[in-house]
Amino acid sequence: MSDRRLRTVVADTSALVSLAVPRADAGIDTDTPDPFQYLLTSCEVFVPPEVVTELRDLTQYQDIHAAAANNVLAARGHYTVDDPYDRDDTPDSRPTFGLDDVETDGIILANARDVDGLLTDEFGGTNFPLIHAVLQGPRIVPTPRLIVEYARNRYLTHEEARTLITTIGPHRSWENSPYVTRLLQRLDD
Repeated sequence: MSDRRLRTVVADTSALVSLAVPRADAGIDTDTPDPFQYLLTSCEVFVPPEVVTELRDLTQYQDIHAAAANNVLAARGHYTVDDPYDRDDTPDSRPTFGLDDVETDGIILANARDVDGLLTDEFGGTNFPLIHAVLQGPRIVPTPRLIVEYARNRYLTHEEARTLITTIGPHRSWENSPYVTRLLQRLDD
């Protein structure tokens, strides 16, 4: 990502919620940069309708994910909801990739719009290679990697990026991820 700026993205629900967690976490200092706000002001962001549906479903709970989902929904004027199946250059119905509906719709939309990246929290397990295999041009941008790239490109300090990742991590099950551990180590390089 360092060599190419991310100007257009399709984002999935998990990525948006992760980026919105810091402002939903009462324990984080308000001086810490807001990665969700930065995404919305630095990129043109597209989401399939299923993302909005999942966000609304999350708001039914009484936890940090619900608060983060509410923050994402409140910012609705700053991202575009685009149904990938209403386009002439996509299939009329959802293909079967072995992924959930949001991931599949995000891939179809990312390929159709030829965006720079697909922003997702899918960086472990079997979904990552599957997503990589069906993306036709956009690159996969895992959420913690985006935050590290913001630091490498001097939009955040390395310490701010570390704070954001370690704040988001426990809420999004990143704290035991070898991928995230390695990214945190890169902040020290």
